Formats: sequence, C-alpha cells, structure tokens
Amino acid sequence: MLPALARAKEKTRVAKVHVELYGIGLALQMYADDHEGRLPPVRVNCNSDLSEHWCQLPVELAEERYLPRSSRAGCEANMEDPFDPGHTYKYAAPGPQLLNGEPAGDYALWVPTNFPGLDGSFGRYHTDPKTSPVRWVLWSLGPRPRSKKSQSAHAPMSRDTWYRHTGDSGVIVRYATREGLQFKSP
Repeated sequence: MLPALARAKEKTRVAKVHVELYGIGLALQMYADDHEGRLPPVRVNCNSDLSEHWCQLPVELAEERYLPRSSRAGCEANMEDPFDPGHTYKYAAPGPQLLNGEPAGDYALWVPTNFPGLDGSFGRYHTDPKTSPVRWVLWSLGPRPRSKKSQSAHAPMSRDTWYRHTGDSGVIVRYATREGLQFKSP
C-alpha cells in the first residue's frame, strides 16, 4: 500500500508542476507583451549564499506582479519547486544574463541540433534570441533534483534528461519556440 501511495503522491506533484509552469509561461508572455517583446534576463549567482539559486525565476515577474512575491533571497517570485524546497522553478532564455546582479554578456541555452525533435546529445548553444529556435524554457529539477539527469549539461532541453514516469529522475519542462508556441515534457 505504501509504494502505491508514494507513486500517487509523486504523480500529483508532477501534475502540480505542469500547471504552475503553464501559469509562469503565461506570465512570461504577458511580460514580453508589455515590454516590446523582451524577456527578463537570466540570473546566475556564484555568491556562496545564492549559488544554488542559479536560473531562478525572474524577479521582474514578481516585482511587476505577474507572479506572487516573496521576501526570501533567491526566491523573490513565490513559486517554489515542490521537488526542490527553498528554490524556485528554473528559467532560462537566450539573451541577457546577470551574474551576481551585474550584466555579464548573454546566456547560452543548449538546444538539440534536431530541434524540435529534442532527441540525442548533439546540439549547440544559442545566445541570440532572434536566431534561437527556443524563446524560453522553464523547468523543475524533478523528483530527484540532484540526479545525473536533472544536473546534466543538456538539461532542460534534451529529451534524454526529462522525467518520464513515477520512480524516474529528470527535469519537468515547459518551453516556447521562437514563434511563441508552448510545449511541455510528458
């Protein structure tokens, strides 16, 4: 009975993640509509107190009330990843990047060569939002956030790193194409 209960609980949490990523995707679209098509920058931290908050949800979405606000450092948007307590979902997009709050060039998003196929380990990094096939990506680190699949250099865009079923590891993903169409991992 306990294994069945654990599987049901995991499925429920995965469903919750998909719903919340969908809502965050809508918030990103509204933000872009209100800011001449621009998306918020990607944030990367190497400070010891915030280094685990890499690719946190954009603070702009919370500051401008597209998402609920929190006062916790590294979690300004009150959208905690249920599989990684104390951390928000992750966000990345080709384009501007902030390192410890300062401009640091462009964020490079790895996308499989056969996009939109998303299979395989061959791909390239995209830094220009005008030429990248992916506009943005949101993800949860999944039920086993420290797993090899969840921490892969090809996550979150490689299908090989995606969570597939109860008991599996991998990331749970929602992304938008350059044209703005949204898709999710299974």
